[in-house]
Amino acid sequence: MAMTFSDQAECSKGVCKPSSTAMFDNEENSIEFEQFYSTETEAQQVLEQLIQKARNVESDPCEIVSSVEATDGGFLMKVKFNFCCQAETVIFQLSLR
Repeated sequence: MAMTFSDQAECSKGVCKPSSTAMFDNEENSIEFEQFYSTETEAQQVLEQLIQKARNVESDPCEIVSSVEATDGGFLMKVKFNFCCQAETVIFQLSLR
């Protein structure tokens, strides 16, 4: 007698299991940005937008280290986000698209 689709699915339960139960390994919880802007106001506005996006994603407080420095010909914005887990890091990256 031929096996039904349900019988075949039942027999193969353990065959197609991933080797790990975690989708992420939590090795990459940080994201760093560096960008030049022509004005300090523009750099600060972008920084504020990035911080707000991070705050919308975080479950535990995201550690944010940032600076806007005057350089020859503009301003350099640097920011580093340290999320509590890799999933939040990925969600933040997707929110920037």
